[in-house]
Amino acid sequence: QTIKSFYGVDTQYLFDGLLSDLKENKKGFYCLNVQETDLAGHAEDPERYIDRLNVSDLNLGRILALLDEKDILIVMADHGNDPFIGHSKHTREQVPILIYHQGSRPQTFAERDTMADIGATAADFFGTKTTYGTSFLKEII
Repeated sequence: QTIKSFYGVDTQYLFDGLLSDLKENKKGFYCLNVQETDLAGHAEDPERYIDRLNVSDLNLGRILALLDEKDILIVMADHGNDPFIGHSKHTREQVPILIYHQGSRPQTFAERDTMADIGATAADFFGTKTTYGTSFLKEII
């Protein structure tokens, strides 16, 4: 078992590290935290915000090309931070969740009660359990 961490803020740097790991490993659990959209929201900088979304969009396509039928990709945020809102505080407590699993049909998932459901789903994927949250793995695969 190998544990790697790529510390940084630059979105492309972090995606490059994730893509490198995906190419090197047949199986793994991967987590990527894009901070620059949050920072752009606090700075009320819509141009930087849009640019970082475009970088993320481009790289998500590269990630999808490396995934196979055993993989699940979950993309989400921990909160919103709208650079157009007129203040620099967090916004939008509800965030979208994008889930990719090769071969799954497109669907809409019900609103989750807690972000802990993501952790419970990941734990279920690996055959273990968490104290908090409800897995929705059966809805994905």
